[in-house]
Amino acid sequence: MAHAMTDFGTELRRLLAEQGMSLNELGRRSNYDPGYLSKVGNGRKRATAAVAARLDDVLEAGGALAALADDGPLFGTPLDADQRDRLGHVRQHPSRASAATAASLSAVLDAQRHAEDSLGSAAVLRPVLAQLAVAEDLAREARGPDRPALVHVAGQWAQFVGWLHANTGDRERADARLSQALQLAVEAGEVNLVSEVLSFQGHAAYVTGHPGPVIGLSQAAQRDRDAYPGQLAISAAQEAKGHAMEGRGADADRLLDEADELAGEARERREEAPPWLYYHTDGFFELQRGEAYGYLAGDPLYHARAAEALAAGYAALPASAQGSEWGAEYLMHLAAVHARGGDLEAAAAAAMRATSIARATGSERLMRILRQFRARLAARWPDDARVAELADALR
Repeated sequence: MAHAMTDFGTELRRLLAEQGMSLNELGRRSNYDPGYLSKVGNGRKRATAAVAARLDDVLEAGGALAALADDGPLFGTPLDADQRDRLGHVRQHPSRASAATAASLSAVLDAQRHAEDSLGSAAVLRPVLAQLAVAEDLAREARGPDRPALVHVAGQWAQFVGWLHANTGDRERADARLSQALQLAVEAGEVNLVSEVLSFQGHAAYVTGHPGPVIGLSQAAQRDRDAYPGQLAISAAQEAKGHAMEGRGADADRLLDEADELAGEARERREEAPPWLYYHTDGFFELQRGEAYGYLAGDPLYHARAAEALAAGYAALPASAQGSEWGAEYLMHLAAVHARGGDLEAAAAAAMRATSIARATGSERLMRILRQFRARLAARWPDDARVAELADALR
């Protein structure tokens, strides 16, 4: 612990000197007491990830302090001393980055992905952008046989930033980052990342309600059958949703069954899974089925299937996924299915749970969805106390 504290204090002092900033000014900008920050810097107080994240933000340090925090780097598993030294060295000498550097960066990126589940997209966007800038610099300067590995990591980061921008409602920046990610993935020759970016471009079209590109981009993402089966599975499920949007239940059923088969193959080959597919846990593909059937819920048979699949899929998710922004969105799909079937009690209960998650993650996007949903409930059940209770929770 003492070694980590000394490293943190040394880096903090270096950054303050580099910025020409006093400890008092740092305290004012970060909303921490300067005396407390002094103790953190000299090792008498713990340098937690939360404190490090805030100081990184103020000092524009790109995650340098978070990597030295006492309870691990921002958003995850601590880097060992060699990894910290390596990343610190290559920040000063980007042309010397290696495949080992790429592995260290991948560990940071993996931690940031998991943190977004609990903290929400808006909370992690700025630190992730700072890390992307580092990855971009390293990829730009990389030479020789280590270049593809660094380009691959930069492509993954660009894709993640695209997701964060999309989730916070910035479609233009999301599209730009996804285009960047696709270029990097193609250069790196990483079939799974190419498939992932194409699939997420299809997801962006799905969010805006355009089934044509949902189907076309999902098909493109499945074209190279050398991709990991779990990667193909998510795109098959997404293509199914595109067909369901257009009312083609038979096509949706066929593709959902194909997605389940591919997901089964993936479970037999877990060691090959790309790191960004960590969310493919039990229940995930059942949620895809329920979401697709929600578009067909005017048919009583599909309505029942949608409600059953969404409820079972959500219940099977790990607690961290249930409490995430994306997990709460499936609660909203479930609430919408219940409302369509006239079950206000179940619809309101699902929406209330989603409201708690929206507040915990600070998700403005989820709050907008919830407010729009409440307005629809109020139009249909204007005098019901459960609708009023939801309205109070959303204030």
